[in-house]
Amino acid sequence: MMDEMRISTKFMQGIITKIIRKMVNKKLGVDPEVLFNSPIELKFDGDSASLHVDFTATISKNDISKILKDL
Repeated sequence: MMDEMRISTKFMQGIITKIIRKMVNKKLGVDPEVLFNSPIELKFDGDSASLHVDFTATISKNDISKILKDL
């Protein structure tokens, strides 16, 4: 039996946007703008879970250069 959850409200996507921005900032040192392209989908099947997130993150050219230099 598989359970599914779709997160499509602006409120919940706003919370998840903040989490993504904090994670990217902590790991890469940049603050992207995040825009979801479709609802977030979670599927649970027993002990496993599947997550589908489709979003666009926008950062400046300077931030891209900074990330590439750190590699």
